[in-house]
Amino acid sequence: MFMPTLMPSLSLVAPAVSSENDAVPVEIRAVIDLFTTHLAKVAFPDVDAASLRKLADDLRAAAKQVAVARDALAAASAAMDARLATLTEAASRAVAYARIYGEAQADRHAIIAALDNLEPPAAPSQPSASGKRRGRPPKKRESAELFDVAPSEVPA
Repeated sequence: MFMPTLMPSLSLVAPAVSSENDAVPVEIRAVIDLFTTHLAKVAFPDVDAASLRKLADDLRAAAKQVAVARDALAAASAAMDARLATLTEAASRAVAYARIYGEAQADRHAIIAALDNLEPPAAPSQPSASGKRRGRPPKKRESAELFDVAPSEVPA
């Protein structure tokens, strides 16, 4: 059962949000528009134009928080990747120094053995942003046979 209410004309409609960046799905925005225009004077027990707009605004605010959190995560991931690259470089230098030290000390065979058992530090992977290779495509190499002329075909 619906209860019509006398609501003033809604000239103060929420500002339009770009539909491509709006967290509120198009179908729900259409329902809100319906309640803002044709059903502006109708209110159901827990649903009316104002409550729908409030819920949509709450969703938009939550979406902004998610965007901020994603940006913070991306920045933290980039900082972590940079620190991993620095640590990997330092670990590679440490292994090189230790190898030189171990080879210079005749009685340090255990150091060389331990270094030989180490796996080299892997360079951090850096995926490209687009996933595509950059630069020119490799040249196609033609076989020399394509340009060779058989002795029987040489004009006399």
